Amino acid sequence: MKFVDEMMQIEHKFKAGTTTLEVIRHPEKYISAKYSKRLSDLELEDLISHVSGSGSFRFDAKWKIKNQDGEGIYIFVDTKNYSRASNMFGDLGQFKAYLREIDSFDQLYIIQQGGRGVTRKQIIAQLERAIAKDAKRVYTTNRKVWNKLGIKSVDELYEKCSTKKLSKSEQFQEFRNVVVITK
Repeated sequence: MKFVDEMMQIEHKFKAGTTTLEVIRHPEKYISAKYSKRLSDLELEDLISHVSGSGSFRFDAKWKIKNQDGEGIYIFVDTKNYSRASNMFGDLGQFKAYLREIDSFDQLYIIQQGGRGVTRKQIIAQLERAIAKDAKRVYTTNRKVWNKLGIKSVDELYEKCSTKKLSKSEQFQEFRNVVVITK
């Protein structure tokens, strides 16, 4: 019921809520095929995590799956309803909260409602610019995730963002796959 209460608060939350419902109804359209058939234990609108001094941040949807070792991992979905990409990621607190909880970028999906005039490319570029501005804290939030992409230092993350390699190089496709637009 928290999900419905949250969705009904204001218009933009209602629109983001409908995006969440679309993803729940058709996860195979938005979530990697390696996970979409094994999703279970859906949770809606709850805390990602709470880190003292960092604030409380919420996810829109979270599924649990078993990885190849039989251990449970979580797939997080954050839905967006922006009319301009430039309005996104002004504060990376929520993004960093997700980073603290994942082992790889294929566990996170930022899903923008389609038909709003915002492209996937614009969102990725905006996220890349925001990361460049806060590269040290973004990198140190979860070094392992960045290391898996081949980024081994804060300076390297900053350089990849500043030169737009994170948004354009084939090496970082897993990072770019985080961003999805509804159909």
